[in-house]
Amino acid sequence: MNDKHRGAWYIVASAAGFATLGILIKSAFAGGANISTVLSGRFLLAAIFLFAILRARGVNCRLERKTAFQLILMGAVGYDGMSGLYANAIHYLPASLTSMLLYAYPALVTVLALIIGEERFNAPKGIALVVCSVGLVSLLGASFEGARLAGVLSGLGAAVIYSCYIIIGNRILKNIDPMVTSLWVCGAAGLASLCYGLIRGELVLDITPAGWLSIVGIAIFPTIFGVMGFFAGLRLIGATNASIISMLEPLITVLLSALLLGERITPLQGFGGAVLLFGGLILQLWGHEARHETVTEV
Repeated sequence: MNDKHRGAWYIVASAAGFATLGILIKSAFAGGANISTVLSGRFLLAAIFLFAILRARGVNCRLERKTAFQLILMGAVGYDGMSGLYANAIHYLPASLTSMLLYAYPALVTVLALIIGEERFNAPKGIALVVCSVGLVSLLGASFEGARLAGVLSGLGAAVIYSCYIIIGNRILKNIDPMVTSLWVCGAAGLASLCYGLIRGELVLDITPAGWLSIVGIAIFPTIFGVMGFFAGLRLIGATNASIISMLEPLITVLLSALLLGERITPLQGFGGAVLLFGGLILQLWGHEARHETVTEV
């Protein structure tokens, strides 16, 4: 398996991990948790698990001061900020519309990557982006009727922050172990969430066992697997391709909701899912040749 296919599978695995987030958060909320508690537990537990795994492997987690500072900013400002805005948007908007707004980020990443000269553009990338966007709209069936401005701005803000996060990550992470990267990002995001929750007095510890188990699941699947898989794929296929393939996440979420929660898949959602897969196929077959060959294996 060559690098481009291996990188694509990393992103698909990452999308599958992220796809469990909504279901697990819903379960954590049902167990008495709130946003501050979920975010703090999610990132701090993930950092602890990653540190234990890296120590067992004998991997040195230290980084150069400049790189460490960049990763801390990525975690505390980028990933934690994006997560907070996304959660705030959920309070004001339907989940489908919130997802639609967040998934403006593949287009933003494509534009930013072109502006800064990080990647070259080609027709298959453009076609894949348009096809996947059409599939996403069909899959989520979002409506702007009755949408509140605060929610729309939060959702778009999350997309902008995540786009910058991906572009920055693509530039500085090419020679760093994805697990080490994930440790620093999750640790910084967890500490930022913890400090915010303590200052606001929002941390909740009176949570049911099912709620705590859900938080542990959030730390493992959408955080360790999701973040680490994304960083691993990002190093191999670039920011634009990784962002477009990540649009499979809502499709996997819908499938998991049908399997685990018994939710019904409509014909329009089925059509949207098929279009998303077709867009991903276009990208895999024809969309890789325009990337600069700058990735260095560790």
